[in-house]
Amino acid sequence: MFEAPFDWNSFWDLTTPQEAAATFREIYGAGAAEAAAQCATAARNDDWENDHRFWVAVSAVLNRTDETASVVPAPRKH
Repeated sequence: MFEAPFDWNSFWDLTTPQEAAATFREIYGAGAAEAAAQCATAARNDDWENDHRFWVAVSAVLNRTDETASVVPAPRKH
């Protein structure tokens, strides 16, 4: 079972957007991009900017094709 580190501040500390996207594909199938978008919206509504950026990056991975692959934005450092 996965154990989260005690000092994590955002999802960037736990996994990469690519790994999260793969997990979402396994769990949500065709609805994976929508599920990640809902996580992004929830993070934004809660003013969790780094988590919002993480879920936007996950959504980008889930929505991209080989022709539109781009660099995933890194979290902002405060």
